[in-house]
Amino acid sequence: MDSNDQEHVRSLIPFAQMPDDIFNSMIPFITLKTYAPSKMVFKRGDADLLLYWLMEGSVDLLDKSFEARNRKSKDENARYVLDSHEPHRLTAITTSNCRLALIPRSTLGEFSENLDAGISLDRTLEDDDGVDWMSALLSSPLFEFIPPANIQTLFSKFEEVEYAAGEVVIRQGEPGDYFYVIQSGRTKVERQIAGKAQLLAELKAGDNFGQDALVSDEPRNANVTMLTDGTLMRLAEPDFEHLLMAPVIETVTLEEANEMIAAANPKTYILDVRNPKELETGKIENSLNVPLLLLRKNMPKLITDAIYITTCNNGKRSKLAAYQLNESGFTGYVLEPNKET
Repeated sequence: MDSNDQEHVRSLIPFAQMPDDIFNSMIPFITLKTYAPSKMVFKRGDADLLLYWLMEGSVDLLDKSFEARNRKSKDENARYVLDSHEPHRLTAITTSNCRLALIPRSTLGEFSENLDAGISLDRTLEDDDGVDWMSALLSSPLFEFIPPANIQTLFSKFEEVEYAAGEVVIRQGEPGDYFYVIQSGRTKVERQIAGKAQLLAELKAGDNFGQDALVSDEPRNANVTMLTDGTLMRLAEPDFEHLLMAPVIETVTLEEANEMIAAANPKTYILDVRNPKELETGKIENSLNVPLLLLRKNMPKLITDAIYITTCNNGKRSKLAAYQLNESGFTGYVLEPNKET
């Protein structure tokens, strides 16, 4: 930390109120970190060992209703910690290139014992009802792709629907119409195979479902039934496509894919998500094959920091594969359908 940075940190609260000897003893524990735009600094509901001050740039602070308040480094309240609560009551997302000062919460706590009572760490007190469905959804890696300005619009489009135990929410074979997030209650996901119901999963509050049919434009591939009474939040297909899917799905040409593979920075693979029998008609040289229905099951075998470019015969399954990869924290692109073989 150079002298200019040290002077800036010294002006922040509570450092500005500390005796020199206490502030100087804290300097080794203070870290300055840079963030690109649209990055999540911390998330509502998370326990965090660090405290954050905005040195440069601007961030959006989102409360439990996803109402956003923008804080700029030039604002007077930028002298205060972004959110001192543990767990966090706010979500912080950068809206520009930012630099933040970080210090371990426990370190400041120890030194605070030497300070006058009443040092204010925070000016953003919020009512805390615990982690809700919006916080759970926001924790998805997908939200790294969503522009911060769109987040409030996205959540405003959800509508609340009550369901009774035993009620079917989604029927296998029907067209997709909504994306769902469970606000309360539990559901089961079953697939009919040869007339028999195969249990795929049980979902709880905070989990989501229904996106596969919307992304692939294929019929629903499973039944979803309420195990208990519950409340679901649903997002209509047009809003899902515009606000959630469009920022996530990015295409590349075969020429661009080959350039990425040759550069190998990071290592890049073409992932064919067709069934093995379909490969008899031909496939891209050196491509990997993981059928779409087995992709989620095989994700633990994939390389975390690699890039996967998905392909099929018409682009529908490859879009869903790329969505699933990005949803799970991987980096997935779609090979342009008219370039696929």
